[in-house]
Amino acid sequence: MLIILSGCSSEANETTDEKVTGLVSDYLKALESKDISAMVKYSDDLRFPNKDEQEKEYSNIEEEISDTEIVEIKQVSETEFEATVEIASDGNLNELAFPIQKQEKDWKIIVGQDF
Repeated sequence: MLIILSGCSSEANETTDEKVTGLVSDYLKALESKDISAMVKYSDDLRFPNKDEQEKEYSNIEEEISDTEIVEIKQVSETEFEATVEIASDGNLNELAFPIQKQEKDWKIIVGQDF
């Protein structure tokens, strides 16, 4: 008896690059739509000691983000990438770089760091 299990788990077939690109894309969509729970889920904000505090502070954001775009994603190491993105908010276009780190099983966008 031969059992073929191909295609059973698309996540297992997804490359690390695809996972990280998907994470950044989902995070940017959350920024545009002000989906606070998704923003908290996809990121690790160094300014806040826990996710509850992060969510509370994010609910006070008044900035209007009208457009976002991934400029570049490059691998730094096995457990870190860097994403360069453009964010249009309140009539201004800003280019920002975010580290993306593997934390346990998941990848997280690191925000709130000092440059």
